[in-house]
Amino acid sequence: MSEKLLPKQFINLSSVISRSNSPIGIFDSGIGGLTVVKQFLACLPEEKIVYFGDTARVPYGSKSKATVIKFALQNLRFLLQFDPKLIVVACNTISALALPLLRKETSLPVIGVLEPAVAKALEITRNQRIGIIGTIATIRSKAYFHLIYRRRREISFFARACPLFVVLVEENWLKGKIVEDICHYYLKELKKNKVDTLILGCTHYPLLKKIIRKEMGRKVSLVDSAEEVVRMSKEILKEGKLLVSRTKPAGHHFFFSDEVPNFRKISRQFLGRDFKAKIIQVDQNV
Repeated sequence: MSEKLLPKQFINLSSVISRSNSPIGIFDSGIGGLTVVKQFLACLPEEKIVYFGDTARVPYGSKSKATVIKFALQNLRFLLQFDPKLIVVACNTISALALPLLRKETSLPVIGVLEPAVAKALEITRNQRIGIIGTIATIRSKAYFHLIYRRRREISFFARACPLFVVLVEENWLKGKIVEDICHYYLKELKKNKVDTLILGCTHYPLLKKIIRKEMGRKVSLVDSAEEVVRMSKEILKEGKLLVSRTKPAGHHFFFSDEVPNFRKISRQFLGRDFKAKIIQVDQNV
């Protein structure tokens, strides 16, 4: 277990029971991180979730590194008000550009989405040809490339920025010919390069999984990091004796920085449940 992910002070705390009942903080640039929340609800239903989506400033993928870092720090500091026991950065762009700084900002374990996705892709690839789709900022950062190259240099790696995918998901436009045409435009080169594993390098993209799978074909494995993020989170909480002590499902809180039209409908679509959301303003002066 990485020392960065599990600080020593989280082991054998005298107040471990009270800390174990603290929430898990999750944040994203918008609603895409709800795909990660969905996995937490399925695998760790007793854990309390506090979620923040920065819908007023989405997308992050077209913004500069400095801006992404500033927004990420503001989002983290908002969640720290809830005394969480773990922070999950459910955004590939932030994970690629700001994760080291976020880990310096707090002694809490901070998990990104890149490392779990890379580990899964390397585990399942058969022909050593891996593709990644993500935002412009994520692809430009080459963060996935560096993670893969450090672990297995013989991998052939192909990347494609798909900026319109975030817009489609945020607008709840998940099917139809226009969506299929956009998907074909973005993915045709990856098909030509015969990747057998495709990392969905943005937490918005699993909402387009059916169309992506149709375009890429059944023989291509799609890697959604959400499942691996939850597995890693459970491991960290278990090692730190921080798994929740209650046995009944917890209450959850969802915050956004701007209105999310039809959030209840979207929450049913993402999470299978009807949740309410609150609109807040993160500190713009951080």
